[in-house]
Amino acid sequence: MAVIEEVSPLERKIIRQIEYYFGDFNLYKDKFLKETMKEDDGWISMEILLKFKRLADLTTDPTVILKALEKSDSGLMEVDKEGDGKVRRSPSQPLPEMNDESKKVIEAKTAYAKGFDPKGTTMNELLEYYAEHEPTVVNIQMRNYACKIDKVKKFKGSIFMTFRNEEECKKFVEAESKKYKDVELVRKFQKDYLAEKAKEYEEKKNKKKGGKKQEKEDGNDNKEEEAQYSLPKGAVIKLTGLGGEITREDIKDMLKADFEVDIDKDSGDIAFITYQKGEEEAKVRFKAENYGVELMKKLEKAEKIQVKETEVKASLLEGEEETTYLAEALKELKERMHRNKNKNHKRKHGGRGGGPGGKRSKRN
Repeated sequence: MAVIEEVSPLERKIIRQIEYYFGDFNLYKDKFLKETMKEDDGWISMEILLKFKRLADLTTDPTVILKALEKSDSGLMEVDKEGDGKVRRSPSQPLPEMNDESKKVIEAKTAYAKGFDPKGTTMNELLEYYAEHEPTVVNIQMRNYACKIDKVKKFKGSIFMTFRNEEECKKFVEAESKKYKDVELVRKFQKDYLAEKAKEYEEKKNKKKGGKKQEKEDGNDNKEEEAQYSLPKGAVIKLTGLGGEITREDIKDMLKADFEVDIDKDSGDIAFITYQKGEEEAKVRFKAENYGVELMKKLEKAEKIQVKETEVKASLLEGEEETTYLAEALKELKERMHRNKNKNHKRKHGGRGGGPGGKRSKRN
């Protein structure tokens, strides 16, 4: 997002949010927005746009939104003030096809930065901070690793930042100092960082196996895995009134479309959904502490919560009910990990009483 001077903090947030919706990274995978754009030569009405919760949380005044977008000089968005107003991605900046060439272009203007608090950093904080301090950043990707106990993605404390162009990326990487919350950031070009990691991987692969665990990327994983693990609290939402033909995918689609929950399988907000088709109740467990608390504020503001054609009720799991559910969930996760560990051990050693291939010897 690149903007002209005299932009208020609210206007900057509006510009950042809308240019994210219509930017290369989100628009490429946002089926709803892409399909809607086909209906009116790319234009999206303010009525539709204000159904996006994060934007509506900033303002519900179309005039404020349109005025803010006019102050952006990125050239990404066009504004039509007729009636209640509408916006579209500029035809002069069509969505690029995602191929090897375009991926190289993106890599060339993407930086790696490390030095963020692994437990206390949120995407909203990063977006707000860099909207003000690095306005040419067009996308931020928080880098995660998979916890071996529950397969939930944890933040490493490092991010990839894609800039408007290579020049802005170079300025960031080669600057004398760049800090976040008074912490000096380690900065590299993404391509250099990936090349270093590839080299490290090859060196480790070529070493003889000594039975020692390999040190994980960024040096944090071993400590994380050895620590006693507990599932985050304030992170489970219960939905009642389901049943019929409703599936887990339907629940996720509702949360994404109506409440902007990231449902990406790897990097999304959801850890697990306890639900089988036909059941009346579902429990949605999220990855972050108190995520459910914040989501409930949005759910309570909604006129109604509807999955497919069925209206449902939502509540936050609290007290003894939450404690019991999390204890059972953690027990199941540990049992699954133990089973997987035994399965991998048998594969590695050929099973009991057999040679390679795991076949057992027949008893006489």
